[in-house]
Amino acid sequence: MNITEKVPNIICDLKNLIEIDLSRNHILEFPISILNCSKLQYLDLSMNYCAGKVPDEINRLSSLQELDLGYNNFSGVLPSSIGNFQFLQKLDLSKNLLNGSLPPEIGNLSNLETLYISSNEFLASKIPNEFSKLINLKSISMDHTKLYGEIPDWFGHFSSLNFLQLGNNNLSGKIPENLFSLKNLTDMILNDNKLSGEIPKKIECLNMETLDLSMNLITGSIPKGIGKLKSLTSLDLCSNQLTGEIPASIGSLPSLFAFRLCRNNLSGKLPKELGLHSKLNYFDVSENKLSGNLPENLCFGGEFSVISGFSNNFTGKLSKTFANCSSLSEVTLYSNMLSGEIPAGFWSNLNLAVVLINDNMFFGELPEELSSNLIILNLADNNFGGSIPTGLGSLQILSIRSNKFSGSIPENIIHLQDLQILDLSLNNLSGHIPNGLGNLSGFINNAAPTSGFGIQFVTNGIMIQIKNQYNYSSTLDLSCNFLGGNIPEDIGLLKQLYSLNLSHNHLTNDIPESIGNLSSLESLDLSSNRLSGHIPQSLTTIDTIAVLNLSYNELSGRIPRGAHFDTLSVDGSAFSGNKLLCGDPIKKLCAGDHNTSINDANPTNDTDEDDREDVNEKFILYAVIALGFGVGFWGFFFFLLVEKEKLWFPYRRSVNSVAVRIANYVHNN
Repeated sequence: MNITEKVPNIICDLKNLIEIDLSRNHILEFPISILNCSKLQYLDLSMNYCAGKVPDEINRLSSLQELDLGYNNFSGVLPSSIGNFQFLQKLDLSKNLLNGSLPPEIGNLSNLETLYISSNEFLASKIPNEFSKLINLKSISMDHTKLYGEIPDWFGHFSSLNFLQLGNNNLSGKIPENLFSLKNLTDMILNDNKLSGEIPKKIECLNMETLDLSMNLITGSIPKGIGKLKSLTSLDLCSNQLTGEIPASIGSLPSLFAFRLCRNNLSGKLPKELGLHSKLNYFDVSENKLSGNLPENLCFGGEFSVISGFSNNFTGKLSKTFANCSSLSEVTLYSNMLSGEIPAGFWSNLNLAVVLINDNMFFGELPEELSSNLIILNLADNNFGGSIPTGLGSLQILSIRSNKFSGSIPENIIHLQDLQILDLSLNNLSGHIPNGLGNLSGFINNAAPTSGFGIQFVTNGIMIQIKNQYNYSSTLDLSCNFLGGNIPEDIGLLKQLYSLNLSHNHLTNDIPESIGNLSSLESLDLSSNRLSGHIPQSLTTIDTIAVLNLSYNELSGRIPRGAHFDTLSVDGSAFSGNKLLCGDPIKKLCAGDHNTSINDANPTNDTDEDDREDVNEKFILYAVIALGFGVGFWGFFFFLLVEKEKLWFPYRRSVNSVAVRIANYVHNN
């Protein structure tokens, strides 16, 4: 249905009308005419566009047993008359814009079994004590309701309670122990609060299916009693401060589907039987201190989809069962000590989309063809070798940094239309950079976020971590290989490129003028190549660039000037090792700079070539004169010494006589 008109007044002329379901329409306000339907027992206006206040006269529908106003735009303060429905069993006000205080009058609904008031804009408050009278509650959802304070113990007295959702609030204190004694409780969702203390050791809620205590401040160990919850399908204890080992009994749970213990301080080995007794689908133990091998039977149930175990101390090989795990889509096992070859058949899995196994000790070669649906592949910092596959799926991120890959870069890499990060650095690649880079539209056009996965890359010798990959962080890193030939002219088409690193290769000839078209570039490193010719003037037009390194090439001519470009290397280090470059900031004069400083502001004195030549000539002249004087003087002196009998003493008397005369003259004047 697509009702947009007002509900007609005559609707309540139907004397025996007890149920109205107008959900999933385009109704814009509460239909006041419905208030005349005195026998109405069920009213559903959910998933409309109703705005404004809930009418004060709503209690005229005194026979209501179910009232669903969820997923609308109701605002304002909830009328206190909401507590006057003596027969009401279900009240759903979730996903609205209701404000003010939580009405304590709701506690008067003595027959209420279902209460959903989550995701509104109520004032921050504690859970009203009046709610303790709702002893018939079976299901309560109050997430995103700005609740604070402790969870009241009286929740543990609701013997019929099967669903408890208090997540995404500011609740604190310990979890009441009696919650884990509720025999009918199937779902306990207390995530994203500030709950502390330990998980109660006594666990008797044996019908539990979902237990979510993630994103709190819970300490201590995981109770062994969780291993008794045979109906448990989802266990989420991520982002707490849990310590100790994972109880082995959890590995035997027959219904376990999702297992998440990430971001804690858990240690020891994983239960060996995980996956063997259930159809495990989601497995996340990342960011702990776990060690040993990964369980052999994770894929045994045939529905295993996601494995995340990064940032632990896992060792050993990947189980051979990974080769036949056709449901597997995401593998994030980076930053461990895993080793060995990847099982044959792993790469041909058509569901495989994300593989992050960087920073391990894997080795071996990749097959010629990878999964056609693969979008993220990070193999950095391992010991893989051989050639880069020619069939690279639908990759958006490819990083094989710091391995032992050899051979040339596959020409068909230019057909990866969605590629946003390409890092082939620190390998043994040779040949040339493929032409046709302009086909890489992921580097050209604005793109939607690639994923929630991040990646590392190096710029100017510094490791950069991008936590979430977006178009603005597109990078191309081919550094530290043996690549030769030219930098392709069409590299200038990659207008969304954030970082370009081609350093430490054997690239030759000119830097293409088109590089100035990289209007989003923030980091450019072309150092340690054999590039020649002038630095393109177009580089000075990139105002976004923050890191520049053109050092140790064979560049020549005057370094171009620009208001922003001049700030990139004040000390000249970005241009060092290029003997034929001149100009600011390296303080080497260019031809035509005679008697003029680099800054054209202060005249130079004796610093140009002509002045230096004059100084050299004068030095030679004075040296010759000094030499002649020395030879003449000391020769004459030597002659006097030899003929001292005849000449020395008369000479000395003559000198003394002159000295006396000079002294008398000075004294008299």
